[in-house]
Parts: sequence; C-alpha cells; structure tokens
Amino acid sequence: MNKLKNIIGMTLAEVLIVIGIIAVLGGVASVAVWNYQRSLGQLERDGIAKEIFVAAQNHLTAAYGAGYLGLKEPESNLVPNPFGTKASDGAYYYVVNSSDPSYSTPAVFEQMLPFGSIDETVRTGGSYIVRYQKDTGTVLDVFYCSRNGSPTQYNHILGSGEYTTVMELTGDSKKSDRRTYKNGGDSILGWYGGTEAATLATIKLKAPSIEIENRDKLKVKVTDSSSNGTDYEGKYSLKLIITGEQSHAQKSYTLLISSGSGEIPEVTRLETGTAYTIILDDITTSGLHFCEIQGETNEPNATPENPRKINFIPGENITVQAVAYSIKELANVAYSTEKKTNSLFADGTTTTTAQISSMRHLENLDATISNLDANDLSGKLNISSAEQANDLNWAIFNSIPVTIYGYNGSSSKELTTTAGNYYPIEPDYPLSYDGKSHSISGVVVNSAQISSSYARVNAGLFGSVSKVSAINNLELIDFSITGTTCAGALAGTLEDCTVTNVLARNSAGASTAKITASGTDSNAGGLIGNLVSGTIQYSAAAVLVGDSTTKPTNAGGLIGSASGQIINCYSGGHTKNGSYEEWVEGNAHPYDVTGGTAGGLVGSSSASISGSYSTCSVSGTTAGGFAGSASGSIENCYATGLVEGTTKYAFLASDPPATFTGNYYYRVINEVEKAQDGKTVTEPMKPYPSAGEVISHLSKMKPIDLNADSYNTFVGAWDNWNLARAFDSALVKYYSGKYPLRAVQQLPIPEDGAKSKTSDYFVSTHYGDWPSPEVFFINE
Repeated sequence: MNKLKNIIGMTLAEVLIVIGIIAVLGGVASVAVWNYQRSLGQLERDGIAKEIFVAAQNHLTAAYGAGYLGLKEPESNLVPNPFGTKASDGAYYYVVNSSDPSYSTPAVFEQMLPFGSIDETVRTGGSYIVRYQKDTGTVLDVFYCSRNGSPTQYNHILGSGEYTTVMELTGDSKKSDRRTYKNGGDSILGWYGGTEAATLATIKLKAPSIEIENRDKLKVKVTDSSSNGTDYEGKYSLKLIITGEQSHAQKSYTLLISSGSGEIPEVTRLETGTAYTIILDDITTSGLHFCEIQGETNEPNATPENPRKINFIPGENITVQAVAYSIKELANVAYSTEKKTNSLFADGTTTTTAQISSMRHLENLDATISNLDANDLSGKLNISSAEQANDLNWAIFNSIPVTIYGYNGSSSKELTTTAGNYYPIEPDYPLSYDGKSHSISGVVVNSAQISSSYARVNAGLFGSVSKVSAINNLELIDFSITGTTCAGALAGTLEDCTVTNVLARNSAGASTAKITASGTDSNAGGLIGNLVSGTIQYSAAAVLVGDSTTKPTNAGGLIGSASGQIINCYSGGHTKNGSYEEWVEGNAHPYDVTGGTAGGLVGSSSASISGSYSTCSVSGTTAGGFAGSASGSIENCYATGLVEGTTKYAFLASDPPATFTGNYYYRVINEVEKAQDGKTVTEPMKPYPSAGEVISHLSKMKPIDLNADSYNTFVGAWDNWNLARAFDSALVKYYSGKYPLRAVQQLPIPEDGAKSKTSDYFVSTHYGDWPSPEVFFINE
C-alpha cells in the first residue's frame, strides 16, 4: 500500500478531499461569475435607459416649445390620451411594448422619440416606460427591459400595469432589486433618472445643411455645422433621414456617432470628403440602386418574427432631412431644412409622369435597371408617361468609362454591360415618351457586350418596344448601334407605337457613328430596325446604316424592315461637291445604306408609305433607291440616291405593289450599261423591274429630271425651299442653306393620314445631303 501511495502521490481519501475542495471553489466562482454577468447586464440596460432618457428629453423640449404641435387632452376617458396615462402624482407615462395586445403608443411618442432619435430596434421594438411632466416638458424616469430575443438573457417585457411596481425600484438603494426584477428573479430592470439625470451637461448644436444632386447619381450632401470646434466632440450624433412620400417608408443613415453609443456609421453608400455624401441611387455601381434600400415604417405593431420593415417604392418622391442630436448630453435637436426630390427621376416627377434630365433617369425607366413597378399594386404609383427636361449626353459614360449594373436583388436579375455601353431600355408597362424637342447624344450600344439572360438583341435607345404607345419630339445625335438581331437609333424593334417628330442624325457627314446588325435575318435602319406595327410620321434619319463588312439582311436609311404606316418621313444621304460618286470614292463607309435587301428609306416593306423621300445612296444584293422590296403601298414619294447592287433599280428593286402612284426618281444619277447594235451603250437605270420604257409608265413613276422643265417644276420657287443642314460644304455654298427639292410639307398624303400642323419641327429642316443635278442641265 505504501508503494502504491508513493507511485500515485495521493491516497484515495486525499483525492476525494481535493475533488471536494474544487467543487466548493467552483461553486463560489460560479456565483461570482453569475453576479458579474448580471452586473454587466444591468449596466447595459441602465445605459440604454439613459440613451432613451436623453433622446426623449431633448426632443420633448422642442415639442414642449412648439406647444406639443397642437396635441390636446381628451374630453372623455373613453378616448385615448395622446399624452399617455396620467398617474396619481400628476406625472404622465407611456409604455412601449409592441408585444402587449393592449399596448397603444400615445401621439406624444412621435414627438418625444421620433424616427431616427435612437436605434430603431429600441425605439419601437424595445420594452420600456417613459415618465415625464407634461406641464414643464421634463422627463423624470426611464425604465428599460430587454424584450424577448435581444439579448437572449434576462428577458422581460414590461406591461402597461407595471408602473406602480417599477416606481418602487428607483434610486441606488434599489439596484439589487432591479437586478433580480421578474421571472423568479431572473430578469434585469434598467433605470435612469433622479439626481443623476439632473447633473447632465448641456450643449448647443447647430443645424446641419443639406444639398441634393439628382443627376447621373442621386446624392445627398450633409454638412455638419456643429463640428467647427472640439467642445462637443464625441457628445452628439448626426443622421440623414429619408422618407417615402407614397410608401411612408423611412430610412436613417448614421453619419456621425457620439462616443460609446454603440452605433455604426453607414459606409456602404457613403462617399468621403469634407462633408458626408450619401448615394441613394447609382446605376454604375452594383448594390447602390435605390430599390435596394431597406426602409422602416412607423407602424407600432411589429414583433421579432414580423419586423417593422417596409420597402420604398422605386420612383416615388422622397423627403430628406439631416438632424444633429445627442443621446449623451442634454441638447437642442438641430434639424436641417427638408428637401424633396425623386428617387429615380428628376425633380417635378409625379405619380404618373417621370421627368428625365439625365441618362440615369432614362435608364431607370427600365425595371431591369431600377426595379420600377410603374403600376404599383397599392395604387400609389402609376408612371404612364415620361418627359425629357433637357438635352442628354452619353459621352460622360464613354469617357470615364463606366459599367451599367442591373438590379441585383436576385441572381436572375444580374446584368452588366461593358464599360461605356448603354443598356437599351425596354419599359414593360404602358408608357408614352415626349422628348420635348430635346436631344440625346453619343449613345453606344453593342448587344454582344451585355451580359446574361438580360442581353438586348434589339439595339437602340429602346431595345424592343411593345408597350410604349408613343415617342415624340426627340433628336438622336451620333448614335453608334450594333445589334445581333435588329438595330436602329430609336429602337431595334417597334410594335404598336406611334413615333412623331423624331430625328436621328450624325453631327458631321464623315462621322464614324453608324447603325448595323450582324445576325442572321437581321434588320437595321437609321431610325428603327424592325417596324412590326404602328405609325412613323414626320420623322427622319441622316445616318450611316451597315457597311461593307457588316451587311444587315434588311437595311434602310429610315427603317430596315417595315409594316404599319410611314407618313411624311425622309432619310438624308451624303455627297461631296454635290456628287454621290465623289463621296463613295473617298470614304471608308461609302454608301449611306449597305445590306442584303437595301433601300434608301426602307429595306423590306409591307407598310403603307406616303409623302416620304430618300436622298441616300444604296448598296445591296437587292437594292433600290427608295426600297429594296415592297408589297404594301407607296404613294407620292421620291428617291434621288445612287444605287449599286447585284439587282439594282433607281426606286424599287421589286415589282411595284398594287397601290403605287405619284412617285418620282432621278434619271441622271443612276446609269447602266447594255449592249446595243454590237456596242456598249449607257442609259438611265429603270425605276423598278417591270417598268419597261420609262416614258410609257409615267402614271406610276416619273423622273424628276426628264428635262429642265420637269426638274424646275418639281423643285418649285425659291420661296418654297426649306431650310437645310447639309454635311457637304459645297451644298451649303451653292444653295445658301436651303433644300431645293420637295420637303415632306410639299408631298401630298392620303386624306386619312391626318397631317399635323404642329408636329413637324425636325422634318421642317432637311438634314443630310442631296445630289446637285443642275450641273447636268447647265452642261446641256
């Protein structure tokens, strides 16, 4: 036995004694740890009670000075008192406990603890009692318990009937009783008030200033006016509060925190600088769309399982205001002026009309970008029209360049473009767009450079338009559009829409900007790639369509493939010294329109076309000066362009449709060689395949330049010539800035095509060049 003892060092009795001692020491330690944890828990709850106290007192002072904003005592006890419950000692109190079915926050609560005054989970999700003197605007006591779930230990939910009980636990002498308040002594009651509250310091805060920048980003700049000195350092906080006008959702951004407050400044949407700049909407940075801001509501009926969250409505107006306040010291609450703006669009936007004054506003019309619910189910927002307020330019996005991001609320909505690439919008709700005679410049689209399932194979300012009912009064300048299916400066594909007074043009004749589509069965037009249905009227294009390497299947100076109606429209071409040949010989993109089936105005058409013309040169497998092929009707139209192709005709490269009257073309521009009597002779190109001898078909087709008399008759008097914006400097010189041929105003249209007297702003001036055949007549 002695040997065993020496080996293990202890007898069994000694081991048992050691175990006993450890158990006793462990029990003592557990009690100490338990007491320490409860002390920390009480310290935490006393601290929260103090923050509630200070915030309530500071705001109550302002409310008291304003006469409680008109709150009055009820005349009957049957009506809830807006000031809470009046106790026997004359003080008032209210209980915040959203888990108690009988709980009802008095109206004074929103004056004493408004949104943003303290942490929102405490303000409306906490469990506390505020006691105050109404007649002097003085907070007396705050009692605080954790509500279930946060934190998980020492929980208790204060009820409306506990006022008398908690009032017996004020002061330092009752600290231990507050530490073991309820649930069999397992809850902690925090308290702040009494003599300690009377020793709080007082500071004087200055109102912050606020500025809104609502352009290609929506920014709010807040300048803190109280930060000039160091006397108040760490003693106050600064917040920005935004409120939705229709949703009533609210969001507070903590910009500056008082020391030890436990709050964390918002950094995701914050830009650094001399002041605080908060980004509310940015389509060029992932995660900064307005729709991704999680709002909160005032409704006092939330639970941990049903938190008090509510989304803002993208597109609603918002009010922004900054506030400086303290939850550490007694202080005034210093508010900035309130300012209003729109969340997605420009100022002046209503619940039905979106104002567009930047490219961000334009892109936000597409729900894929902004998550716009134009027909909000609650009826609070019903965007049905958009109005452009000024000229827009995409150049800033090209020169930086930036990437456009879609709304990334779910992986199925992820979208990015390559840097500098515009995202063609496709509003999925009924909408009309009025450009108000303003312009949009420099848009670049390449469908192949837009990611994922949200790629737009139809390229243009609009991609595929099916729900936009009208697009009016808009100028599109220097667009470079490449679609994989359809491309046009205004739209890749247009359906059930009326386009009025829209012009697409290059700012210089040799501009590299062009419209093309590269896919099989593709359509490209200066204005629209594929017109499925609808009406294009009093509109024009003077751009390059296709080129020698990219030849759309159907290409037209105005429209690639067309159904529907085309009324009083034109497409303008390019010349040098009044000659198509000189332009073609000296330029990388020689012909105005290049494609498979190509036409000066329309590539392939089943549309009803009237009162329209083209001065474009055309190159194609099947090429016509006005249309490549047509099965609809063509009335009172003309074409002047140089035509080149395997199958080529001066006006129409297919047999004329059934309705084909009052149309004209140039003889002297296009000539063909043929064998005659063993010799090769040159003669004017036929206007269409079955024309036969031109003179015998004058009822269907007339040459403008049959002779000098016919030309002068068609041109008319100088006083009738319209203004011109020619690319060719020789034309500017020769014609003194006027277009000599018949403009759309001089071309008759069917009686059922009601002509507008006020919607021909752009077509009243001819953009682009035209041939100068006077040289031929002078030589003759």
